[in-house]
Amino acid sequence: MSLIQELDHLKIPLEHIRLATNNFSDDNFIGQGGFGRVYKGQLPLSATATSSSKSIISVAVKRLDVKGLQGQHEFLMEIVMLSSYKHDNLVSLVGFSDESDEKIIVYEHEVRGSLDKYLATTDLSWVQRLHICLGAARGINYLHYDVGEGHRVLHRDIKSSNLLLNENWEAKISDFGLSKIGPTNQEFTFLVTNACGTLGYIDPLYATTDVLTKESDVYSFGVVLFEVLCGRLAVIKTFNDERRFLSKLAKLHYKEGKLDEIINPNLRKQMTPNSLQTFSRIAYQCLKNDRKKRPTMGLIVEELQNSLEFQIGCQRITRIGLWGSSTGGNPWSLQLDNNQKLRKITIDYKDWVYSLIFTTQDFNGLFHSSKRYGGDSGWRGGIISEVNFDTDEKIIGILGTVGLTTGRHPGITVISSLGFVTNKKTNGPFGKETGTHFSVPWDEGSFAGFYGRAGLFMDGLGCLLKGVM
Repeated sequence: MSLIQELDHLKIPLEHIRLATNNFSDDNFIGQGGFGRVYKGQLPLSATATSSSKSIISVAVKRLDVKGLQGQHEFLMEIVMLSSYKHDNLVSLVGFSDESDEKIIVYEHEVRGSLDKYLATTDLSWVQRLHICLGAARGINYLHYDVGEGHRVLHRDIKSSNLLLNENWEAKISDFGLSKIGPTNQEFTFLVTNACGTLGYIDPLYATTDVLTKESDVYSFGVVLFEVLCGRLAVIKTFNDERRFLSKLAKLHYKEGKLDEIINPNLRKQMTPNSLQTFSRIAYQCLKNDRKKRPTMGLIVEELQNSLEFQIGCQRITRIGLWGSSTGGNPWSLQLDNNQKLRKITIDYKDWVYSLIFTTQDFNGLFHSSKRYGGDSGWRGGIISEVNFDTDEKIIGILGTVGLTTGRHPGITVISSLGFVTNKKTNGPFGKETGTHFSVPWDEGSFAGFYGRAGLFMDGLGCLLKGVM
């Protein structure tokens, strides 16, 4: 019998998990903590409740140690939380197993691992770090304010090792075993509970009073922000002076106006003054001793967005378009950072455009592919073309047509053909040139990305252009 009958649909046979991980082979081992060990694997979707056009899914399998820090309560809490709440910046639950006294939780595998591994490296630019912090902040804001009427989720263990990164460096909050559900519709919204968390991140007031509030998560997130800024972990045990705990060190240097002394030098070279000032100010406010003076996660999201906008050259991003449908499908957007170049567009089409995939290259020369926009439920046009761009090639315009679908799903307004104009050549158009034509040029160097709407097809498409403020 499963531990909770309502979650039976998420139960994965233990044998399938063993096959996926080569029987928990050391070759599949990717991490360890107080809870146990984590393995990567390839799991057939027939063994899960997940819906996807793929037949196999890459998973991370957390096998809890029965003698570890997480017991049955934490095991159940994590499953309940991730099965109940969905957000782009939360890890995705695939399923679980409780057979043969095992406690196993299966997630979608976030291939780049946890943020803590990158803090001291040059793998992440300042802009990428801002995007990661912004995504994590949005995820926590969802937990605090948007999970449902009358309650909120308090994570209790926000830290860089619990922020996972997918292939596009997007943040995913993980490890909900210590989470608590608190009320939002009372005058005083707090919980009295035995303090849990991680040394260096835990709210000092929570640690000393056992009173848990949403501001406890805010404090922990402030520590993460300073980790990202300074390029180091919250606690370095080899130090026996003020450098041991980052929270104390950061507050001291901020108040004395000496933050530059502890910021990662490589990152400091990349930062604009306004971006640094905005980021460090909100991070410092998170660490206020008085909970009432700590910002809400909504304000943190707003300030991190401001920091990002200051960083990308004080540029105003303008949306041009949209061509096609403004209501069909779901919205999507691909905005390039200053350190990114668009190197390839993969387009799936036939009589109209089905989907687009964008491949970018970062300042380290690494390539990253976006998610597939369009082609939901496995819809394919059948013709795949790749538009490759040289390192010095820039998009200076697009052209295409807007038409109506026929066949199984008739009468849907879509992008029926699409082409890309660069400073070297014209690519396309791809698709069938039927319907209303559109064409728009722009100055070389002002291209900042694409946005649109997509579902079964590419319903609508527009451009993002840079303009100096």
